[in-house]
Amino acid sequence: MKFLFSKEKKSKELTNLTRSALGFVLGLIIMIGVTNVFTVNDFDYENIKNGVEAILSGINPWAAESNSFEFFNPPYSVLFLWPIVFVNPKIILVFGGALIFAVLFFQKSWVAFSWFGTNLFLWIVAAGHIDMYIMGAGILLLFISDEIDEDKLTLLLRVLGYGLLMIKPQGGLFIVVLYVLLRKDWRGVLVSFLIYGIFFINYYPDWFRVLVTNPPIGQDYMHLSILGKYGWITTIIIAFGVSFSRPWEYWQLGAALSGILSPYGMPGIPVLLVLTGVDNKKAIPIVIIFSWCLAILTWITPPENVDYYKFIGPFMEIYHLVMLGLAFVLAIYPKRDLVTDHKNRIDLRNSVLNIFSSNSKSA
Repeated sequence: MKFLFSKEKKSKELTNLTRSALGFVLGLIIMIGVTNVFTVNDFDYENIKNGVEAILSGINPWAAESNSFEFFNPPYSVLFLWPIVFVNPKIILVFGGALIFAVLFFQKSWVAFSWFGTNLFLWIVAAGHIDMYIMGAGILLLFISDEIDEDKLTLLLRVLGYGLLMIKPQGGLFIVVLYVLLRKDWRGVLVSFLIYGIFFINYYPDWFRVLVTNPPIGQDYMHLSILGKYGWITTIIIAFGVSFSRPWEYWQLGAALSGILSPYGMPGIPVLLVLTGVDNKKAIPIVIIFSWCLAILTWITPPENVDYYKFIGPFMEIYHLVMLGLAFVLAIYPKRDLVTDHKNRIDLRNSVLNIFSSNSKSA
């Protein structure tokens, strides 16, 4: 039973992996109950399922003659999304929610967990998205890869993590880039490029064309990122300010940049990951009460014959953008350095100061 507890401390403290496993099991139990109580939307699920089935059948879902498909994930995503053909949306949501539980338990991110457990996952369940599955699995694989000393297994876990996170590049791109730069994992990038790029190269031209000329319906109506709402100048200023405001873990800064820069980000997951940078448990009631008050704005049923996205879009913009703002305030406000794991640390402010300090000494 020694593997259940930390070797570094004599006290019976659970290891990161064991705590994560417990969170996963708890997540399974809770998400099974949630998906059997609340309505699960299967619109996005069906779109993705149809696209995956097309690729498995040898059909290019992005070809000009296949324009009826509402499938926008990259071609290689079939490697990870094929189970969706055999299971219903509830199973994907249960498994995805359990993975998010595992991520939050791994990092002991109880402030972030308070928001996820009382509000966020209801949105994701109601929408029926695959976000929790791909983002939770991808981030967890990167965490686990850092806990393992075996070189080949570490490479495998990283490549799998990159692939999962890039299924939604608007949410996972910055996390992957920052992780690669921190670890200098050029080998993992090369292997990922070979597996996810070359083997599906025939699909990519049509996929890019569809993304540019025929984006998702939701992207046209709902601008849930700062870029989508306020434009490039404001976005760049905020991105620089947030990046230099404090030391960040790579997944926190990656999520922050996603919420700021993505034209149509996954606001739920970025906000959740930014909140992992808040350690002070006094923030828990603030997050819960504030979020529920914002949620009341969205408890409105659109009138008949009114486009759902156009009607609910402004209310969802308010909820997600203001919630993202609260996450930034709570994460940045503390004057003390909350980051203790230096191998995951991105401290742009001190890096710039050190450069100027070195130059002045040389002069």
